[in-house]
Amino acid sequence: MNEPPQDVLLDSSAYFRLAQSIRPLLQQSFGASPAYSLHVLVELDDEYRTSMRLRHKFEWVAGTEYREDRQLKRYELHGEARSQALDAFSFLVAYADEQKLNLSREDLKALAVGFVKGIPVVTDDISMGKVAEAHSIECWNTVKLLRVMVTAGRIDMDKVVEILEYWDYEKDLPMPKEKLRKVFAEYFGTDCPI
Repeated sequence: MNEPPQDVLLDSSAYFRLAQSIRPLLQQSFGASPAYSLHVLVELDDEYRTSMRLRHKFEWVAGTEYREDRQLKRYELHGEARSQALDAFSFLVAYADEQKLNLSREDLKALAVGFVKGIPVVTDDISMGKVAEAHSIECWNTVKLLRVMVTAGRIDMDKVVEILEYWDYEKDLPMPKEKLRKVFAEYFGTDCPI
């Protein structure tokens, strides 16, 4: 009997970093035992629509191909899970304020969903990582997600190199280059190509 795929929630930045290079990013589940299914929150579109900076930097996000991909894999909670996520969100907002961490509403909602559903949240945001660690929320960085995708056969190493080179060219690395090289070597067992 096949188990349902492990849901994985991408924060906005992880989506923006990967969706143009891996197409379609969300529609296809991948891997076997476990299989993975990538999702974004419905709020990603709200965040994009209300941010002039995001609309300018990521014009491609408004394209039909990308909108359709997101519409198929929006992670929405209903009933008791929604109520629990709202409670978790309130608690995480208070914690972030107390710790003086600058996180958006969308970031905290992603963490709340990860907390309630027990699913990994993919983010490269240091503050999100701190909140996740403090509340035992599984948090992956984009390099780990790339490794999971390679291991599962969703992408190959040539695609990983292409993505890293693109990030470097765009000056949109998910972390400082020295840290990226260390994290890459940890996950891939080889030197980082950039």
